[in-house]
Amino acid sequence: MNRLVRELGPMSDAAPPFPLAPTALAPLRAKAEHDGSADFSSLWAGQNAAACRPAPAAAITGELARGFVGAHVPS
Repeated sequence: MNRLVRELGPMSDAAPPFPLAPTALAPLRAKAEHDGSADFSSLWAGQNAAACRPAPAAAITGELARGFVGAHVPS
């Protein structure tokens, strides 16, 4: 959650349609990030954000690691 999402909401009719929003926010994002702030950074969640569930980071990392067991990981 950052300032942009707090002030406009996670879904807002005020935001231009994708993919125009990042271009519209570019000057705000650039200035904020230059100043060390993520207040106007994009926080893309994807199409399945509603299916996300809270979980400890260790559990998520463990699930990801189990998915790599036996997989070839290039070095």
